[in-house]
Amino acid sequence: MGHPEYSVLMSVYAKERPEWLRESVRSMLVQTVPPSEFVLVEDGPLTDGLYGAIEDFESERPGLFKIVSYPENKGLGHALREGVSACTKPVIARMDSDDLARPDRMKV
Repeated sequence: MGHPEYSVLMSVYAKERPEWLRESVRSMLVQTVPPSEFVLVEDGPLTDGLYGAIEDFESERPGLFKIVSYPENKGLGHALREGVSACTKPVIARMDSDDLARPDRMKV
């Protein structure tokens, strides 16, 4: 039996640390069952370090990331509503930008 395709949904805002974002995203990219899409919501303007991390992800994995952004910070609830609307896969894996996932988190 194959694994269902899934979207990773993550929100990030200006007070996050770029190194935490990098580690968090990487922990989802190395899953035993990799994501089919990665929806990253920019909750308001970010720092140069965060924008740089996001650009690196998009360069490393062209076509995987879908970036949703808006001009002001509106909070996690709003960011997740926006992000869910952008997800196209039947399963959504919610992930925080300062958390780490075990490599088998998405194993069925």
